[in-house]
Amino acid sequence: MLHIDRPVRESAREVFQLCTSTRVGRVQEEILLGYEESIVKAAEAFDAACTASALHSLDRGAFGPNPPDENHTKALIGLYDRRLRDKEYPGRPLYDRIRNAPGKCPLCGIGRIKQVDHHLPKAHYPFLAVAPDNLIPVCADCNTVKLDRFPTTGGEQSLHPYYDDIEDQLWLRAELLVQPVPGPLDWRVRYFVDPHHAWGEDLADRVRFHFDAFELDMLFAKQCADELVTVGAALEEVFLAGGAGDVRAELASLMRFRSKPRQNNWMAALYRALADCRWYCEGGFRDIAAG
Repeated sequence: MLHIDRPVRESAREVFQLCTSTRVGRVQEEILLGYEESIVKAAEAFDAACTASALHSLDRGAFGPNPPDENHTKALIGLYDRRLRDKEYPGRPLYDRIRNAPGKCPLCGIGRIKQVDHHLPKAHYPFLAVAPDNLIPVCADCNTVKLDRFPTTGGEQSLHPYYDDIEDQLWLRAELLVQPVPGPLDWRVRYFVDPHHAWGEDLADRVRFHFDAFELDMLFAKQCADELVTVGAALEEVFLAGGAGDVRAELASLMRFRSKPRQNNWMAALYRALADCRWYCEGGFRDIAAG
């Protein structure tokens, strides 16, 4: 859930013209060139809807051939599948520029970027198949989870990394859940969205939807096991020197360190939760670190 700059500055018209600039058969050329203006208008409507957080209000019928035509739809989708993604076509450098965007996957904040995905699926919005603002860099896992979903309500709009920026506001929280039982200790870290007080309900719903749709609670929780073993061993010396108070202070210090440069990351939320957990600070870190 990271905000990133657009890797591609070309307009939808420029990308379309690049993709159709060479090796286009006569029939395909007649089909595609007939849709150039529709593609440009669709990209403009997409930009306006993203800016207004209103993608759910778009009429899907206006983003593909009307009346529907299977061959025309295949040709439009082929703009991406072959002419943008295929190494033999001149659009490939644009694809690589998006895929090679620096940093982590903007949808989850953890995975390594490996692919390019459509924010609105090309199967349902073929006029946006090569619209640059609809193409985002993602990790393989997020691309798999997302599939061809599209919003039907305001709350079903996942965050768009080019348009939505919530990094300056603290919203990611975690809590350590411990259930002392006979035998092995039962515990887990739960991550959740705690909407910022300045948000409206629409934004809060969107962030929750994105968080759930990409299964970020499970993804973040999986990262915790090794981290808890490592920090648990380090906290033993702190505890012996100053007790639970020093452990809490050390965890708060780690939380501040992990918050740079992003406060909404799984490690910062983890340390904030550990510092708030009395059981953990009073010695529970030993039990978790021991497995």
